[in-house]
Amino acid sequence: MVSRYGEKFDKAVDKAVKVKVAGRTLFLIAAVVAFAIWSVFFGLAVGSEDDWDEASVRLWAALIALPYILPISIFLYVGLNKRGAIITYNRVRERTLGIAEYLGENTKALKKEFKAHRKAKDKKWIINTTNKYYDECEKLKAEKLVEHSAEKAEKGEGGFDGWMIQKWAWMLLGLIVTVATLGICFPVAYVWILKWEAKHSLYDGKRLSFDGKASSLVGKWIGWILLTIPTIGIYALFIPKKLLQWKASHTHIEGEMSFLGGTWNGSAILLILNKIGCSLFSAITLGTLKPIAICWRKRFIQNRLMIDGRPMSFDGNGAEILGKWIGWTLLTYITFGIYSLFRNARLLKWVNKHTHIEAEIKQIKVI
Repeated sequence: MVSRYGEKFDKAVDKAVKVKVAGRTLFLIAAVVAFAIWSVFFGLAVGSEDDWDEASVRLWAALIALPYILPISIFLYVGLNKRGAIITYNRVRERTLGIAEYLGENTKALKKEFKAHRKAKDKKWIINTTNKYYDECEKLKAEKLVEHSAEKAEKGEGGFDGWMIQKWAWMLLGLIVTVATLGICFPVAYVWILKWEAKHSLYDGKRLSFDGKASSLVGKWIGWILLTIPTIGIYALFIPKKLLQWKASHTHIEGEMSFLGGTWNGSAILLILNKIGCSLFSAITLGTLKPIAICWRKRFIQNRLMIDGRPMSFDGNGAEILGKWIGWTLLTYITFGIYSLFRNARLLKWVNKHTHIEAEIKQIKVI
């Protein structure tokens, strides 16, 4: 009995069926209580000391040790409770449920079955079920490829039908929320804009949608920010890639198989360098050659992007639209910036027109 998802999933199932949820919960409660006792102890120590210098030393010792206590607690929690195995198990289970939902089956019942068989430590059922739906997925992919071959000659045109003033309003509201919460609620603003953009975007005539929720990103966002502290800011270089991957995993194309997943496979460092290079080029040319920089940026991102298991590509050439861009920019100056609303919308429409969905279909790796 071998899993279609490989040896790693086999081992993850072995560990997952051994994890006791009650034990994990008690461990987490114990960590929180220990944290609270630590805080109260040093608070009382400071409040009761006659020698404030010594009290200050103790307080600072607590503050210095605190950042290390949390990672150590998390490390122990992950190690003792096989958290990595649980994550792997859950990812494959969610992929399986996604395939079942696409087939029109009762996913609630299937979810209960997974829970019951995991509790019963029935590894055979789990492997057989995930294998069954993996094979169903491969059949669906083959059928979809035949459909795409028939539709290839009748591809629709990409575009954008939103009003930029709406985006500016969302951006302003998002800025207020982000600043008011000291950056903690940035994911809320990010999701607002992504949902609006997807709702008004089309690739090859197919409408996009976005189903990401801020609640699922906030924890990741805070974790990424915290990781920048012990790494002296180095981890911040990887956050743009993480955001792009999260965006791709929740962006969907009308009529495609959303359960196949999405991701972005580029380099985090090259993504940053590409952004800096394009921004510098636009600034040096005073924005006149911005379409060329945008094409560099979009080609770098789109050619490494997959949505619903479909690779994206970009074939735009900034020189094609350069004349129009200069004209639109002049109109923006003449109208004291008002025309920029139309200019940016037209540019986005042109970008989407040159973004295409490739014929290839893949299952994005879940482990």
